[in-house]
Formats: sequence, structure tokens, C-alpha cells
Amino acid sequence: MRYLLISLVVFLFSGCLSTTVPPKAEFRLNPEISHTNLSAIGCKDKSLKVAQAFSSSELMSQSMSYAQGGIKQYTYSKSQWSSTPNRAITAEFLKLIRDSKLFKSVQVSKSRSKNDFILEINIEDFMQYFCEKALTSHSKVLISLTLINSKTNKVIATQTFTAGFPIENLNANGGVEGLNKALSSVLSQSSIWFDEVCR
Repeated sequence: MRYLLISLVVFLFSGCLSTTVPPKAEFRLNPEISHTNLSAIGCKDKSLKVAQAFSSSELMSQSMSYAQGGIKQYTYSKSQWSSTPNRAITAEFLKLIRDSKLFKSVQVSKSRSKNDFILEINIEDFMQYFCEKALTSHSKVLISLTLINSKTNKVIATQTFTAGFPIENLNANGGVEGLNKALSSVLSQSSIWFDEVCR
């Protein structure tokens, strides 16, 4: 009877200590790119390696951050990225350039193949911003691209692209929609830039 009573107490306490933690909602980047007719032929015999994007440490995490006012920054507690923004944005540029067919071949950063050019991507801003009283919100994406000759290490071309849009739903879901829209614009601008560089 004594052991039964002890077992019952342990069971009740273990039930009280265990709590159910709701799963975090996961979001992914899924920009829509309006494809334009790219006619440049100057890179048709060249190969390109897309380097892993440079970014702040927060964009190398699945945590979703947002800024409020001029100096405050927070993290959504019930939402996160399915893949880190750093990797997801690199993958989107890789897909964009492959689909453009401007280059003979386009390789990932881990490829051991020798390439004519290297593309460096620097993510300078990728954030949902709220005003001080959190009554309005907007997205902002700022990305710099640098095309480098892999044999001479000389910069062939460099350009910075930016885009931002007002966000209607003042939450994580609205933030992801706004960031996808801004990234779509940056990718479209980049596509035109690649076409000009390869002329």
C-alpha cells in the first residue's frame, strides 16, 4: 500500500510538470518573379558559381525578427522560418540565374568545379518594420550583388537593389507576405542587371 501511494504521488506530480508546448508556425520564402525577355549573349560560354550569401547572424537562424521604432528589435515567439533566410535567398538567386539561361552553367557554392565567375550576395537588410506604436508596418529588402572574375579576382560589376512595401496584416504572416513581395522585386531588378552585365 505504501509503494502504491508513492507511485500515485509521483504520477500526479509528473502530470502537473509536463506542459504542452504549441508548435511554431513555419514560413518559407516563395517570391513570384515576373520573367522578362533576356537577350544578352556575352555570358553564354561562361560558367558561374553562386557563393553562399553574406548576412548578419540573425539571418542565419530560423528565428523571425521584426523591428519597432528606431532601435528596438524583437523575435516572434510562435513563428519561425522553415529554412534560414540566408540559405533561402541564396537558393532563389541560384534558381533565378539558372532559369535566365544567360550562362553556360551555374553551380552551387560547394561545387568543386572551376568557374569563370563568382557571384557574391550580401544581404544588408531583410526585415519587417513597425512604427513606434505598432500601428503600421512595412517590409524592406536590401541586397548587394558583386560579380567577380575568379581567375583575376577583379570585380566585373557590382550593384545594390532595394525594395519595400506596406504590410496590411500586422503579424508574422503579413511580414512574410511583405518580404516575399520585396524579394520578388529585388530578384526582378537583378535579372535585368544580369542581362545588362552580359551584353
